[in-house]
Amino acid sequence: MQTVATTSANTTLSVSQTFHAACERHPALAPLIDSFSALYAARANLIESLAEKLTENKNCPAPIIQEERLQQGVPILSDSDIEWAEAYYLEVEAALFEYLKTIGTIGPAVDLYKKAIANKNVAISSLLRAALNSNESVLIQHAKTTGIDPATLLFITQQILSCILGAYVTAHAEILSKIFWREAYCPVCGSLPDISIQQRPDADQSEYLAGGGGKKMMHCSCCSHQWHFRRGTCPACNNDEAGAIHYFHVEEQAGERVEYCNKCKTYLNNIDLRNTTSTPDITAAPLTLIHLDMKAAQKKLKPLVHTIWNTF
Repeated sequence: MQTVATTSANTTLSVSQTFHAACERHPALAPLIDSFSALYAARANLIESLAEKLTENKNCPAPIIQEERLQQGVPILSDSDIEWAEAYYLEVEAALFEYLKTIGTIGPAVDLYKKAIANKNVAISSLLRAALNSNESVLIQHAKTTGIDPATLLFITQQILSCILGAYVTAHAEILSKIFWREAYCPVCGSLPDISIQQRPDADQSEYLAGGGGKKMMHCSCCSHQWHFRRGTCPACNNDEAGAIHYFHVEEQAGERVEYCNKCKTYLNNIDLRNTTSTPDITAAPLTLIHLDMKAAQKKLKPLVHTIWNTF
């Protein structure tokens, strides 16, 4: 992987810098992490490009903040149809599919996916909607139509959806940052988080509070929105009893740890930024914590969100 220069304090790393730093910390994981590097770099560029276009698209629904609905736990996009995203499929296909084909053994499935959409055997809007709503029955039906196994079909569709919704969140970042939300699932798209982040204390935070660090944030596995969540509460079963959440890390990397619930045995990986001088690309960060996923699997814990790299 390409060498990068040392970053200055409080610098946000790019995707390539995030992967490079992870490979230096965990050399044994380098081949696996490297296999995703081109895909995630392309994703980052695509999201930036699409965000600019979304701000000019009148057919793309702007976020409507309804406090009453948010208090009831209803995500913003739950009432909107995802059909507006269909217009960006070809651009995503052109930007991502060549890199998706290099991931594991899914190359033939990517070709089948592209062919099914081109021949209108399956509507991309139907696939995106099924992925967004976790509609297993529809995904299984489309898997039979396309000849792609359901897990791979979902993975490819999630890559498309996450780029489009990631651009949506980027385009509307200011208004979305003002949302007050208490649920463990995303206030924008309703997806579960794939990682949590222990933030650094705010500059104006009191010395007493600073000792405990900043806010705990959740990162959406689909649209990459981040929101504040209660420390000490399980995002899977909502268990908030004293001592409900346990932690462990491997080797000497205390800034990377597993948080798991002693009741439901569900875990979520966490990055602690309090003793760091740079912030990784959070969308790419879950892939750099495969060593924690392996350790969690050995302890018979189950991930909050299943991915192709944490399912053993």
